[in-house]
Amino acid sequence: MATIDFTSGLAIAARCVDGVYDVLITGLPETTKSSTSRELGIQAGDQEEPYTSVWTVGTQRNTAFSRIPAVVARDLAKGGKLQVIVPATNNGPRTRYVMDLDPSSTAIEQTLTACGRPMVDPREARADEIDGNGQDGLPDTVRWQTMPRPVFPNPVGGRMPLEGYVALSCVLTASGQLTECQTESEQPAGYDLWKAVERSLPRARLELSDEASAAGLTLAGRMVRFSVNFKVEP
Repeated sequence: MATIDFTSGLAIAARCVDGVYDVLITGLPETTKSSTSRELGIQAGDQEEPYTSVWTVGTQRNTAFSRIPAVVARDLAKGGKLQVIVPATNNGPRTRYVMDLDPSSTAIEQTLTACGRPMVDPREARADEIDGNGQDGLPDTVRWQTMPRPVFPNPVGGRMPLEGYVALSCVLTASGQLTECQTESEQPAGYDLWKAVERSLPRARLELSDEASAAGLTLAGRMVRFSVNFKVEP
């Protein structure tokens, strides 16, 4: 585990536990009881603008887990000035946390390596464009032509979650096939929801949204981050 502590009480931890990679933040302004996710901005190193991504709210309302933890961890490893931005809500103002990090990635690199995550994702280096930030469903640039149809896996220890999600990243071909897919996170862990999703991806296909087509965008070489949700209907 690698940890970063702000004097304000905010703390960030990157960890690998039993092959599951997480980045979590504690000490945030509490979100509402009905909220299951929230957006946070991260700006680190030489980034000119913060990158906003989606985080899952923990049992404690001031804790959040990144849906794209390896992406966030690589940003944290850059060192330099780190900013965490909490967008304004109806109940409070926009909040910005700032601190200087040592320009050393050793601790975070060790957590990534322990879970088989590279410090530099070769897919990102090759990608023409990268869309998505861990949001529910797909980024606005694409839509399903043929949806994946994952099947709930078998119960574990006699228990099965009623709902959950798997966040993934994939590289697209010109025909909309999803290749080089990587599970970024899943919730809840321990039920192999990611295996069910990955088994359903070979037959799935994406296509550009009308807006993306009108803008002249292309599928080939595009990397997308998206989530597939599970829910048992009563």
